[in-house]
Amino acid sequence: MSQAQMSRSDILGRLAHRESLRGLNLMRADLAEVSMAGVDLTGANLRMADISRADLAEARLTNSHLSGAILREANMVGANLVEANMIGVSLQDSDLSRADVSGADLTGANLERAHLVGTYLVGAFLNETTLEAADLSGAYVRMAQLAGSNLVAAQLDGADLTQADLSGAHLDRASMVGAKLVGATLVGGSLAGCDLRDADLTGADLSGCNLTGTKLHGIKFTAVKLDDAWAEWVDLSDDGNQTHRSTLEQAFTNIIGKPIAQILIEGHVSEDAWGELVTHLSEYRTKALAHGDVRLRAIQQGVATAVLYLEGDRESSLATYLVHFASIAGKGSAELVASLQSVVGPIASANGSQGFGADADLETDPLQLEDRTELDSAYPPGLARETENGNGHVPGLASPARIEALSRGGFLSSEKGFAIITGDRRVWLEAVSLESLTLRPPPGVVCGVDLVHGHFVGGNSRRR
Repeated sequence: MSQAQMSRSDILGRLAHRESLRGLNLMRADLAEVSMAGVDLTGANLRMADISRADLAEARLTNSHLSGAILREANMVGANLVEANMIGVSLQDSDLSRADVSGADLTGANLERAHLVGTYLVGAFLNETTLEAADLSGAYVRMAQLAGSNLVAAQLDGADLTQADLSGAHLDRASMVGAKLVGATLVGGSLAGCDLRDADLTGADLSGCNLTGTKLHGIKFTAVKLDDAWAEWVDLSDDGNQTHRSTLEQAFTNIIGKPIAQILIEGHVSEDAWGELVTHLSEYRTKALAHGDVRLRAIQQGVATAVLYLEGDRESSLATYLVHFASIAGKGSAELVASLQSVVGPIASANGSQGFGADADLETDPLQLEDRTELDSAYPPGLARETENGNGHVPGLASPARIEALSRGGFLSSEKGFAIITGDRRVWLEAVSLESLTLRPPPGVVCGVDLVHGHFVGGNSRRR
């Protein structure tokens, strides 16, 4: 590449004689409003150049260097920008329709209100890029990186975003009618009010997304992931006029997830205590033949509270485990047993000591259980064959050594809350040891604990 910079008059002279600008050093050049349609600028250095309102239609800019360049209101229709370096470029109100920007790096670029209709952005890097109110209708954005990008009110109707990474992207009020999002990643994104009617979300990951007010009529969602996705409501009307408001669970029938149990503890939980709790679950899984589907999903430690998340195939499996857990819960065990009684029937303490549950037995008349066969007793028939005395007690789960280990760290005396959340995120069971504590289950359920700030919060709190 030539090292000598060229003046505006030199550049205009070359253009007048239809000479190539290929590989030239045009850094900081003043090219505002210059006509360069169809010009060969392959590999040219245009860093921080002023190319605003210039005509670059059908220009060849492959592997060019445009970092920090100003291209506001530029005409780049059909331009070739394959693998161009465009970090931080200013492209507000520019027209890149039908341009090929595949593999280009536009990290941090500003394309607000830009026209990218039918533009090829395959494999492009658009992380932290501003595309607010931009028009990407019919654009090819396959495998592109758009993490953290601002796509608020953008038009993406019919765009192909197959396997694109939109993690943490802001798509509020964006229009994505008929868009293809097969295998796309939108983890932690915000899609409030986004129009996804007739979009293909097959295999997409929307975990942790805010979907409040999203228009979802006619979507395809086979194998979509929705862990911790949430919405106050979604729009299922065919014309997107909000005449058919629904819950997220109704929109994504049968795929929201498995039932979850939460055990929330006020205060810090020591590593030794966590070890005992995890071991308790592990031993239970080994011995509870019919209800061994209960498994650890997550442990989170906040500033002043901690939470243990469990997952099961059925709510009844989680309830059965919580009967056993009550024997090592300490404070909160009585409230937990009372809550279990309200949904599955009376629970009797066999030994009358060390709380409830280890030696407890559920009577065979559940009160509010949908599948009565699931919890005819606290312990399934296969479990009873492994007991010491046939009364349903699983040996060793509430041993004196375990109780002593949990008491040393203050776990037994800590305030606690318990909840079982159904697969469609309804509260199935709830119990707290202190009336002022309110549980907040996973996002999308209005009640719980703020783990970010480490304190219990009221049921009216909402995730933002």
